[in-house]
Amino acid sequence: MEINDHGLFWWAENDQTDGYAAGLLTIDSSGLISLELHHTLPGRSGIEAVFGGQSLGDAGIVGCLKATGQYVLLRGLQTNGGRSGLISFENFIAEECYICNQLLKFDKFTRLKISLAGLQEWIRPGKIEHEDPSNNKISIELECNQSESWDTNLGTVEIRHNFTGNKPNFLSHSINIGIVSELLYTPKSPSTSQELIEWYRAIQDLLLILTNCTLTLKWPKFICSADNKNIEIGYYFRRQQPADSQVKWYETLLPFPRVRALFGSMIDSWLLKRKSLGPGISLYLGTRRNIRLYAEHRFVNLVWGLEALARRTDLSQPDESKLSEKIERITKAVGSLRDLNYSDRNWLKNLIKRSSERPLSERLYETLKPVAIDIPESNLKLFCKTCADLRNDLSHHGGERTPGDYEKFISGVFKNSDALSKLYLLVILNLLGVSATELKRIIYTDPNSSSFKLPFQEAGLIPDEDIQKILARLSTKEKEEEPGEKKNESNSSNL
Repeated sequence: MEINDHGLFWWAENDQTDGYAAGLLTIDSSGLISLELHHTLPGRSGIEAVFGGQSLGDAGIVGCLKATGQYVLLRGLQTNGGRSGLISFENFIAEECYICNQLLKFDKFTRLKISLAGLQEWIRPGKIEHEDPSNNKISIELECNQSESWDTNLGTVEIRHNFTGNKPNFLSHSINIGIVSELLYTPKSPSTSQELIEWYRAIQDLLLILTNCTLTLKWPKFICSADNKNIEIGYYFRRQQPADSQVKWYETLLPFPRVRALFGSMIDSWLLKRKSLGPGISLYLGTRRNIRLYAEHRFVNLVWGLEALARRTDLSQPDESKLSEKIERITKAVGSLRDLNYSDRNWLKNLIKRSSERPLSERLYETLKPVAIDIPESNLKLFCKTCADLRNDLSHHGGERTPGDYEKFISGVFKNSDALSKLYLLVILNLLGVSATELKRIIYTDPNSSSFKLPFQEAGLIPDEDIQKILARLSTKEKEEEPGEKKNESNSSNL
């Protein structure tokens, strides 16, 4: 539970002296905001909420919490049960909640702050060096990386690193010190909460791509300036239940140090592509966010998304001049056929126009080809043909083309979905400006490259790797390491 606190509450447009009610405010990890009042607010009898579901429009509720003394503002209110009688009371749910150390008097904010807690193994904010214990003494040194900033089309993005923990004293017998990071976004002009949350969600999706982890960022904080002071405001809203996923360095797709130089332009590209390509991006993200999809649903979402991507990016459009002339001649001839009624002629004209569209397998091939590094062309074409056939079987036959062999059919769906999902991820990285060299490294040499190679091998895209070649490569790498490098590696670590 994020918040579970009693307090006093009153209408936002009124003063506290005009009347208030005691109540309990709860906010859970999915942002479900619930206010249970112990009696009704002025102007309400409680009967309005007996059946619940009534929206209160632009009305808001302000409150002061008992345990923290902080002020809250609830907006997007809807009644959620109550009673009218000897003790009338009313419950509400809210779409958003602001929490601040003073009464909130702002509707636009100058900055957004996002904690990057849990992403240390991706962002690597600094390093720790230590010496082996000697003479009952151990030396440890922590060093933060410098803060960095990027100018983007919408504003400035900054990443800051700070120390956290408690400073030990002469009586301490343990220490708790670490390095944390936060991302700050300063738009070019003050923005509303909805504008900032739209940016927050976009960055959360971008980090999902770069870390290859279905993460949920910490609750954002808004900042506004008044009387030469920065006022920090906590913000809660409805969202999916947070995924219990931890970013691990060996599973990370693109560690921050490898995209540091591109990070600002990558944010601009992502915000643009996310809007312009629409389903081409969101259908992939949906397969990552919703882990409870059935196999068939996941597969068709991947194919639909790549289809949408191909249509929006106009990849490899053929020369259609001769084909257009042929269609026009046939369409005119159909229009002059008197033996067909008007409806039949229109149906036949539309059928002829649709015949000019390339097969799904070709469109998949053209979309995936730029990222299918070191994958034989014949293997990729066969894979795209297989995926197109599976999609058509699902769409036009309701499953396996010949009923009775569902196990074989679903096995093909599973096998090809995994490879298709990995290729889709590489396509998105390519759209963000990630180089072919980086993509090859991700597929074949990074610590997590097996998560790409194994699905590609299962789907017949690349041959099984010879175990002797793997052992030989590892042996060569070990010989190249100097003993001094191994010792330093054991005494220091990057965070």
